[in-house]
Amino acid sequence: MFDFIGRFLSRLWRVSNFWRIPPFEDASAGVRVGSRLGGCLMFLFLLLCIVGGGLAIAGAIFGFTFDDVDRWLDGFGPSLDVVGTVLIQKVLMAIVLLICIAIGAGLLFARGAPDTPSWGKTILILLLCLAVGYCSTVNMLAPLDVRAG
Repeated sequence: MFDFIGRFLSRLWRVSNFWRIPPFEDASAGVRVGSRLGGCLMFLFLLLCIVGGGLAIAGAIFGFTFDDVDRWLDGFGPSLDVVGTVLIQKVLMAIVLLICIAIGAGLLFARGAPDTPSWGKTILILLLCLAVGYCSTVNMLAPLDVRAG
């Protein structure tokens, strides 16, 4: 099944990069026809149109309307907001922090390898890891902003 999804997305990507036409004139102001960004916008447009069409067909088959879906999403909105906030603010930032620590430790402890970067590049990479790690730590340790209502 996952092979089908990969092939479908690959074909959709090829079609959108063949045309490379920005789908909306107002929303994509400054995007030239034939540019890579035009192809990316066309891919997103085609993907979301296919998803929306599939949902509309499923709604027609199973008998729910867009108002039913809107009410259902409004009911689950606060719960989904908390889950998304926890996943991004806590879990993703912890993963970014662990990646920064692993890169820094790998650079420092693998100095004997023949393909290690010079000390200047190592210091720059360590400073970048320190900055990104600091930002992710501050974001991860910040209290959750859960608004009631």
